[in-house]
Amino acid sequence: MMTLLRQFAFARYHRFASRDQVQSWQNKQLERHLQWVCEHSPFYQSLRNQPLEAFPIMNKSLMMANLDAINTRGLKTDQLMSVALKAEQSRQFEQSVVNSVTVGLSSGTSGQRGLFLADSREKQLWAGNILGKLLPGLWQKHRIALALRANSPLYKAVAKGPIQFFYADLNQPHDVWIRALDRFQPTLLIGSAQALQFCAMYSGTFGERKMSPARLISGAEVLTPVDRALIEQTFAGELHEVYQCTEGFLACTDTQGQMRWNQDIVHIEKHWLNPEKTHYSPIITDFRRRTQPIIRYQLDDVIAAQHDDAPFEPLGAIAGRCGDCLRLGQDGAQTMVLPDLVYRAVTLAIEERVDYRITQTDTQCLTIEALPQIHERIRDAVLGVLQTLGAGTVRFEYAPPPDWHPMNKQRRVVNLCKF
Repeated sequence: MMTLLRQFAFARYHRFASRDQVQSWQNKQLERHLQWVCEHSPFYQSLRNQPLEAFPIMNKSLMMANLDAINTRGLKTDQLMSVALKAEQSRQFEQSVVNSVTVGLSSGTSGQRGLFLADSREKQLWAGNILGKLLPGLWQKHRIALALRANSPLYKAVAKGPIQFFYADLNQPHDVWIRALDRFQPTLLIGSAQALQFCAMYSGTFGERKMSPARLISGAEVLTPVDRALIEQTFAGELHEVYQCTEGFLACTDTQGQMRWNQDIVHIEKHWLNPEKTHYSPIITDFRRRTQPIIRYQLDDVIAAQHDDAPFEPLGAIAGRCGDCLRLGQDGAQTMVLPDLVYRAVTLAIEERVDYRITQTDTQCLTIEALPQIHERIRDAVLGVLQTLGAGTVRFEYAPPPDWHPMNKQRRVVNLCKF
């Protein structure tokens, strides 16, 4: 409990004077952390006393292939995966523990499911950071609700003192979990962008009083402008964002509404995705994670760059997955289209809220799923982007609106084309 309180106080009240001070502080954290990891993780033992840039770039497939050697508790991947899958299938998430280590499972959107490991100390650190950065106020009781795909003992670490905690199981029919949320009346509602849209559309329609959270937190999916507008128009509470995944609690909205990297938790390197350096995929090193070290882990996400002089660096937007960038044209003459360019174009072209998905199925073919009466308007918006980028001829196909389910990630731009 003391670890949670100390981390809460640091996350909420510690202030860095400048970005230089942040970098100097991070360098000390990294030096200490890398030394500890190299002493306790078989995978990294050969890198003792080496600088961060000497460590290999990690990704999900490498992590899963080497997790037995990477983790510092001698845990075996097969057993961890078995326990995590059993907990998810039974929805008994409190059983997702091996040798006092909490085991979480990613959604597998990228095609492979990853594991998240945290011991009791790391759970307290995570809870302290979450509460310190996200809790609206201190001198009141809070009812925190999670509308996510899977519960975890990790989340229940935040249920302390005057804080009530509720998990809405999205695997149930939406009328069941939304009615339960209406009964709970959360003051803080945390959910995927899609789950928050369902709440906006259906809260108060199943015989209970409509919920009215003071703050809503969107995470786990891209929050497009059209999704944000629906949620903000329905609920009077503040809408913030978090960048939280199996790799860590990476970023969140500050008090001015700007998304910033949690650089008191993670170190960020940038892998630039275009010559103009407008978008990058982040390479993260978490200097709090010891059970499952996260060192130079390159995420598949597209981040829109933004710049200012505040101590913590801003994010322009979480703009989709690298794997869902559209790549149109033949080899050698391909044009890459970033997902957020498509989101923005559709939002500007169509004032009202529209439900759509745009999928690349071939090197020169896009399928638009939407109501028939807006197919052409979406096509024209996308064509405007393609013409600006100098893409070649593209063929369009059409289908009815996508059938979303909160248990599956909502991706409005998808690339299914195998090159």
